[in-house]
Order: sequence, then structure tokens, then C-alpha cells
Amino acid sequence: MKREGGVILQNLAPPDLLDSVYEEIQENVPEAAQKSSTHLWPDGNRTVGALAAVSSIFAEELLIHPKVLEIVDAMLLPKRTMALQPIDDASNSPQADRPTVGDGLWAITENEQKSSQLVWQVSDPDRGPNCDHYNLGASVMLEVREGNENQVLHRENAIYQPYIGYIPKMREFVVSVMWAATDFSEENGATRLVPGSHTWSEDRIAKENEIAQAVMPKGSAVMWLSRTLHGAGKSRLSERRTGFFHSFIPDWLRQEENQYLSIPPEIAEKLSGRAKQVIGYSSSNSLGWVKGRAKENLLVEGSGAPI
Repeated sequence: MKREGGVILQNLAPPDLLDSVYEEIQENVPEAAQKSSTHLWPDGNRTVGALAAVSSIFAEELLIHPKVLEIVDAMLLPKRTMALQPIDDASNSPQADRPTVGDGLWAITENEQKSSQLVWQVSDPDRGPNCDHYNLGASVMLEVREGNENQVLHRENAIYQPYIGYIPKMREFVVSVMWAATDFSEENGATRLVPGSHTWSEDRIAKENEIAQAVMPKGSAVMWLSRTLHGAGKSRLSERRTGFFHSFIPDWLRQEENQYLSIPPEIAEKLSGRAKQVIGYSSSNSLGWVKGRAKENLLVEGSGAPI
């Protein structure tokens, strides 16, 4: 992943599970609402957002798949790893995990006049932590249909430019996943990626012989980093090529898709603790808190806010 900028995980989920997610989406989203007409997804293709709101199977089986979270843990380096750490929905300790002395990240420093100040202890970008936890950036069904050209190659970090510019050896801040809900082939528009492009300068243009395609069977997933060039391929076949895309970002970044309108509390409360946390219904010590709500599950009463 770090060397090439992406990786394919073959046969990560049973094919019939992907079929079940697709069926749930079709039951809950009218066909008319799936039409797309944008620069990135022109007429003829199909898109559906907020997948966790329209498919609980997606939310519980794909979004928080243990192997996916294990890889994201290794890339985004959260303080609280999310692949294995248990969730305590009723974590109410008012002193839990405060950003103060004792956690190795902050220290109270005094000068000769006895003035005290909270000082950040710089962490190693290769070891972290680079965030408290991470959240869902966006979750979208992306369906390629016959008749369109290759999607323009782009990088996920463009969402945040110029506010987060490119800095050599900068900490990773977006990890993306595309699940194959149908077989992905060269003929039906499998995702195109440029191996190694996450290390390139911004103005280097990929040549055709540098572009690979994520050819993989249904139930597989391809993952890539924020600076890896990628885009949907052109389909030459009449049948659909369907993928379920979702991204992960540090808790300190604005989510690409507004999860709190897309997946409101009345839907989120039915999901598991881990799914709620990934969607964004949890907080760190300093970001996203609500006074009187539990940090690990903002939908229930508790303490842990800094005020």
C-alpha cells in the first residue's frame, strides 16, 4: 500500500453479500434518484450517496470490515485503533483520555515565573498518532454504464486543496475503498489507478503505459491513498459495473459528504457502536463533543466533554 499507493484485496467478502447490499439499495432508492449528470459522473451512469443510510448490510459488513479497518489503522495512525478496540457506548468518565499531562502527547510546562502552558509534544509522522480516530468521508454507489469515456484521473486530496497543499512525506489523510459489487474487468470499466503516483509531483501527467486497472472478482476491494491517481474506466459492455466506494479521513478533517444529514440520528442509532463511531457519532477530547453526551456515542447521555 505504501509502496504502490494502492492494493487489491481479493475475495474479501462473499459475492452474495454484495448482492444483498445492492438489493437493499435498490429497494430504498428510486431509480430516478440514481441518475447522475456531473463532470465526474456524466449521464448514463448511476450514483447513490449515504450508503449506510440505505443499506444496513453495507454499514455493518463492508464499511467496518475488520481487514479494511486494519489497513486504515496502519495508514492514518489513529490514537485509538479501530479494527480491534472494543466500543463502550456508555463511556462516561469525565476524565477519560484528556488532552493533558500523562498521555505522552501533551505536557504542562512552566517557566521561571511559574507561568504554566499546555505544550504539544510533536509526534513521529511515521508512528503517529496522526488523529484521535477516523471517520467516514463519503459512501457512494458508483455504477458505470456503457457509452461513456474513461473518467479523468484525479486524486482524493483535491477535495481539500489548496487548504491542505502537497508537502513531501506529509502524513496520510485520506484512505479510499472500492468494493466490487460486480466483477471488475477491463471491458466493463474497472477502476484505473496509477501505481506510484502518490509520490509524484502534482504536475506530472500519467502515460497510458503507467495506468493499471483493478481487475478483480465480485467481493474483492481495492484501496488507495489520498495522492494516488485514479478514475473509473470506460465500459464497452451492456451490463452494469457496480462499485461501493467509501473513504476514511482523520477526525480533525471536514467530512466530504455531510453524514449528519445523510445518516441522521434516527437511522444511526440502529447501527452498531463501531458503525456509529466511523460515521461520526463520537468525539475526541477536543473535537466534535456535545456537553452532556457520551464521547464514544454522542446519541446517549454521558460526560466527557471538556467543559
